[in-house]
Amino acid sequence: MLELDEIQRIFQAQRSHRRVMRHTTAAERVERLERLRAEILTRQDEIGRAIHEDLGRPADNRDEIQTVMGNLDKVRDELADWMAPLPVEKSPATPAAERIFVKYEPRGVVLLFGTWDFPIGMFFSPLIQAVAAGNVVLAKTSSMAPATGEVIEQIVRAVFDEREVAVFNDNDVTTPDGVRSTNDVLLDLPIDHIFLTGSPRVGKIIVEKAAQHMASFTLELGGKSPAIVDRTIDLDLVAEAFLGGKIYNHGQTCLSVDYVWVPADLRDAFVETYVAAVKRAYYDETGEFQWQRDGRFVDKRNYERVKGYLDEAIARGATVAFGGKTDADNLVIEPTVLLDVPRDTRIIQEEIFGPILPVLTYTDEEEIFAHSDTLGKPLGFSVYSRDDAFIERMLDNTTSGGVTINGHAVHWAEENLPFGGVNSSGYGRYHGVWGFRELSNARSVFHVAVD
Repeated sequence: MLELDEIQRIFQAQRSHRRVMRHTTAAERVERLERLRAEILTRQDEIGRAIHEDLGRPADNRDEIQTVMGNLDKVRDELADWMAPLPVEKSPATPAAERIFVKYEPRGVVLLFGTWDFPIGMFFSPLIQAVAAGNVVLAKTSSMAPATGEVIEQIVRAVFDEREVAVFNDNDVTTPDGVRSTNDVLLDLPIDHIFLTGSPRVGKIIVEKAAQHMASFTLELGGKSPAIVDRTIDLDLVAEAFLGGKIYNHGQTCLSVDYVWVPADLRDAFVETYVAAVKRAYYDETGEFQWQRDGRFVDKRNYERVKGYLDEAIARGATVAFGGKTDADNLVIEPTVLLDVPRDTRIIQEEIFGPILPVLTYTDEEEIFAHSDTLGKPLGFSVYSRDDAFIERMLDNTTSGGVTINGHAVHWAEENLPFGGVNSSGYGRYHGVWGFRELSNARSVFHVAVD
């Protein structure tokens, strides 16, 4: 268990070290991050075993490590350009200028909260951008992925001075007033910026805490991310995309396809095509679901939550077109397709975060737009169509943090695009230069010309 004095000591040391990090060069920041690269690559097997222990994913899965390597490559290749002052053209109304530019400076102490669904990628990706921007970082790993959190702590301690990056795994802190959660103690510190990937419920807590110290924040919060299919697209393409978009990580991704819209007369063909793809990828020759190929629910609470959504939908009249079996011992729900789901059920109203796909049908596009308006603004949105006019109508009549056309979440993977949510699905943008700017203060400089 942590001691309050220890957290305060590290925080004060980091505050005092902010100016040192502020003056580091691009080369010096990249050197730190290259040490991080080497340490992660050295521990690949250890990371794989930890993720397997926490989430049941295959121990040889390297997807998250590959994501982090891509982040590091981008920073290594472009950080010097990002850090350079950005020239601005003077407007006619202002005095003669010697020079006008934007200077990017660090925000200061960044408080980073790791997440459990992708505990390596979603910890190190924002950490890399925080360090690239010249910040110091206090970080808390997710209590729901303890094995991975332990490896993360070891990596950070091997690479960084605690005045630069310090990570905490313990969930409780001993204080003079008793035991408090580490998250609450960290949020009471006068932090400069907070970065969270989590739920809208936790996001609201972050906003309230940030307001106490006028801290800035970046929130990635998820939401009901839909997919829309029209009749011009190859259903095999859609089904293959949905294997990653719906089933990967047992549906526990912030950009998971939460539900799909298909033309009413294509519903059965879509279901048949999707189910065939799922069987090929996740079932053996006897017809048994091989959950070990992908993973399980992170804990019993999340298993029971999603099972509750499923049970309610069925009790209310939804039809199970495929799947539906549950396994409490292994915390697994079979990939499931639901039809005729009442719109006021929780599986339609709440983010699922599981391998269940409700299929909604439309005969009029207005049905899609009206329904989307009732569910807030999701983190992601995907459209499957070869009809440019249809695609434009979808873009013009819906809103989301980002969009992928004819694929799943590729906008997330593209480092040159800003990634983030809007309103209930998040606040702020990161990835690539956008993350560097998000974790920097864009300081305007107007140098008046003097004779």
